[in-house]
Amino acid sequence: MARLLTLKDWLLTFSAVQESDLRFVGNLCQKRELSPDLSRELRRRLLFRRKLSSFFRSASWHTLSEEELRWCEKKMEEILEKEKRLQELLDRLLALLEDPSNPL
Repeated sequence: MARLLTLKDWLLTFSAVQESDLRFVGNLCQKRELSPDLSRELRRRLLFRRKLSSFFRSASWHTLSEEELRWCEKKMEEILEKEKRLQELLDRLLALLEDPSNPL
């Protein structure tokens, strides 16, 4: 039987996707290798998070306890701050990669 996506489920999923993207960018910085396909991969990750964020509106929160709602509020603040920083970082990387003067 299918169940509704709760706000808590969505927050955990979105947070995991953010962490995956941060690991990807971190590994990228450690390798110091840039490829022409990197821009496409970064855009794919941005689009995926954007699409995932659209599910937020349909996430059910009515069945959550007060404690879970407080946890959700705190987690949402963390996610929003991390998303802002991640978005800025990816925008800068894309600007560098897509700069016509870049030798890639």
